[in-house]
Amino acid sequence: MLNLRRNKFSKIWLAIILGIVLMTSQIKVNAANLSTPKLHSFDENVNQIKGTATEKLINQQVQKRDFIGTVTLVKNGHLVYQQGFGYANRNKNLKNSGNTTFQIASIQKGVTAMLLKKAALANHFSLDAPLSKFYPQIKNANLVTLRDLLTMTSGILIQPLPRIKMSDQQFLDYTVKHTKILKSHVGNLQYQPVNFVLLAGIVQKETKEGYYQAFKKEIQEPLKLTNTYFYQEMKSHEYQQAQGYHFSRNNPYRIYSEPEYGYTDQLGTGNLYMSNGDLYQMLHAFLTAKLLTPEQTANLYSTGKTRSDYEAGLYPLNQKMPELMGKQYAGYHFHGAEFGFETVGDISKDGQTAVIFASNSANRPANNDYHLDVPVYKQLIDDNKIF
Repeated sequence: MLNLRRNKFSKIWLAIILGIVLMTSQIKVNAANLSTPKLHSFDENVNQIKGTATEKLINQQVQKRDFIGTVTLVKNGHLVYQQGFGYANRNKNLKNSGNTTFQIASIQKGVTAMLLKKAALANHFSLDAPLSKFYPQIKNANLVTLRDLLTMTSGILIQPLPRIKMSDQQFLDYTVKHTKILKSHVGNLQYQPVNFVLLAGIVQKETKEGYYQAFKKEIQEPLKLTNTYFYQEMKSHEYQQAQGYHFSRNNPYRIYSEPEYGYTDQLGTGNLYMSNGDLYQMLHAFLTAKLLTPEQTANLYSTGKTRSDYEAGLYPLNQKMPELMGKQYAGYHFHGAEFGFETVGDISKDGQTAVIFASNSANRPANNDYHLDVPVYKQLIDDNKIF
């Protein structure tokens, strides 16, 4: 009888202990669910910031500027917000979303800078080599270095751009022939896309392959960028490609027709289409030494002896915006605009936090450069309610 009671009590205690263990495990699982944000695909529309000050600010910015495009926010390496506004292509009833691709325009200069650094490493030349090493036929090319081109302090000028369709080699020949280096301007920051056309030409010379092939081999394939393509492939991406529009509150979907030469005279400087997700993942890889060593990455994003706030396609935020002087805001601003498209954004130096506003109706009257994205970037970092 005593043994039966003991067995009975033993079973009861065993059940209680098992119950406590299961409850503790469940509490740990629930805690993990609360502290670990769900990972999302960059093709999705996502909103994990509902009710926050950051969401409120985004809505204000979008409404104030009649924004048409896609907004993407990443914090601590997680996609926390991505929403499309308006139509990517109204005639096709295609709305903007995470899957939409936009012409990133001048942001492509950062791509050219990375390809140049890759070519320099493979062919054993320095970013501080003189331009005359590659283009001796350009007068005064011995006075400037490749880094001067990367920082827009070369004093180079080209006028006018051709208004006819050209092959890459024809355009490069035209560029070299019409390039002038103003000795009085060497060392001064002067934004001229021709700097990166010449750098794209060096990439082609040194790699013995086309610029577009070099991009695919060195950047697109290693990073698995599936929503990325150049203008030559536009027809095969019509299902996701945004149409550029003239900005107008009264007629927001008036088509901006880009002439064919508008693509061919942008070699290395602005004929690349990307989704916001691919753009973020590429810039993240650039800044976090996924394609170069940390030392090589630091060398690329250096102004060297030049005095410039333009570093290989990016603008250091703490040099541009007084309100972002704290270490927590250290990062880069990027911007590109042409033919109805405008993309502006910011990314932290460690690549973990980013804001991207990509528009297919460039709102020039609102002066989107810095005024649209930077307040959201600051708010995103300051908002402790978001992870």
